[in-house]
Amino acid sequence: MKQHPRHKFAPVIMLTTEGQDAKKEQGRAAGAKAWILKPFNPPQLLDAVSKLILP
Repeated sequence: MKQHPRHKFAPVIMLTTEGQDAKKEQGRAAGAKAWILKPFNPPQLLDAVSKLILP
């Protein structure tokens, strides 16, 4: 996704069951800005989104 010019600057939140540090590093290397483990609660997701879209 981050390689496409249209989405180059779009913030990415990983919502996953993978919590290992190696997986998180792979996500960061791919352009993820936040990492949320499932199961998650909606306020946690909203908090991550608000931190990424508000200056």
